[in-house]
Amino acid sequence: MAILFKKSNALLLLTPKTGSTWIRQKIKDLGIEFEMIGDPQMRDHDQLTSFDRSRFSLVGAFVRNPLDWYQSYWAYRMEKGWRRQYPLDEHCQSDDYTTFVRRAVSILPGALGNIYESYVGPAHAPIDFVGKQENLSEDFSRFLNMIGENADPAILQAGAKINATRTRPDYTEELKELITYSEWSIMERFGYLNERPDPVGLREMQARFPADAVDLRLLALWTESIHWEPDDKKKEAGIVVPYSTRYARIHSNYALFAQHKRKDLACADQRYQAALELDGRHPRTLCNYALFLWEHMKNPQQARTLMLRALAGRPMHPYTLGKLARLTHLEFQDPALAEIFCRQSLQANPRQAEVVLELVALLEKAGRNEEQRAMFASAMQAMPERQEIIAAYGRYLLTHAKAQDEALQLLQPVAERDDASRVVLLAYLFALQKSGSDAQTLAHWRQRLVQQAAVTE
Repeated sequence: MAILFKKSNALLLLTPKTGSTWIRQKIKDLGIEFEMIGDPQMRDHDQLTSFDRSRFSLVGAFVRNPLDWYQSYWAYRMEKGWRRQYPLDEHCQSDDYTTFVRRAVSILPGALGNIYESYVGPAHAPIDFVGKQENLSEDFSRFLNMIGENADPAILQAGAKINATRTRPDYTEELKELITYSEWSIMERFGYLNERPDPVGLREMQARFPADAVDLRLLALWTESIHWEPDDKKKEAGIVVPYSTRYARIHSNYALFAQHKRKDLACADQRYQAALELDGRHPRTLCNYALFLWEHMKNPQQARTLMLRALAGRPMHPYTLGKLARLTHLEFQDPALAEIFCRQSLQANPRQAEVVLELVALLEKAGRNEEQRAMFASAMQAMPERQEIIAAYGRYLLTHAKAQDEALQLLQPVAERDDASRVVLLAYLFALQKSGSDAQTLAHWRQRLVQQAAVTE
């Protein structure tokens, strides 16, 4: 439901956890004539769409700093119980505040922004008045003055908080940052970002790439989320991941975004350097910057230096070893050393299709066909779902093992799947040609290739 002020015909919507209980009590204390209107099942929290705005002289509502709102919401649920009809409760319920916040920002990013907009309207069509819970007495007084009602300061400022929770969770800066990324848009709209630092340069990135503003904040959240499990394990072992490392990871992913999606090499270079200033030993950042210098700046020597610097800190870092193998093979013409790096990389992580294919190419160049076959067998066992491995193995069977039937048996069931990749379809078409298939069959699979290309474009 919502509050209808009878004298002025103004409507005040009651956004959850923004002082609604206090407002209702103060209206009674002030002796203002009002009526609760709307759907009783909404528990005093009818949304804007429940009413015809044109019927009221003014529509108002309150918001609250999302950092405080999430804390208050969780504390209230811990004391009063969770209500699974609400999405936050259904998907994010937890007795642990950290778990609750992590679920909220990863499963329902921007959830509070959506809640607020259901009361205050979208930015392009806002309601007439939006107050802040942080200035509840002053802003409610301002609202009452706007609609011509009594706003006695003594009454509004008297008394303590109403309906305040006693539960206080451990509230780290990391959790506040997660909520900031998640609720960035609504915090920006109502001025709450002014109070927040921006250690990852999200404002600058959004200004540079405004069409990607949402994707950039989601990229920051994703970067954080993929490290929660390993970082938690380190914490359990007594190793604290510094904030600088967390920020460096996001800077590094922003560099990749600028490099690959927007082709903005200057921005990518700046972001890589910012990441390394924060954490100069982070192996993936060092390796990605090395690849950037190799591919775009044509500087393989500096690229190798950075990769070796990464390995000095993490000697068995599989990603860096795999990329160094390729660099060593293509730029420094040392296939023997490249093979060593490939094998070390796969020893650390055997589920790397790209490194497998690099090693297979080295073995093929050396004429070591039986070792190729053994490598494919091992890769198929480790990664039976990787279509690039299946396609490469099929081509090997056709070219080196002269095993047409085995190649067809391997490729056919994958090629017939709806999600068959282009490399698998090409390998299967090649196998059909080698086996002397009829023109109608070949035409059918050529058409599949055309259709697949149209879908992926």
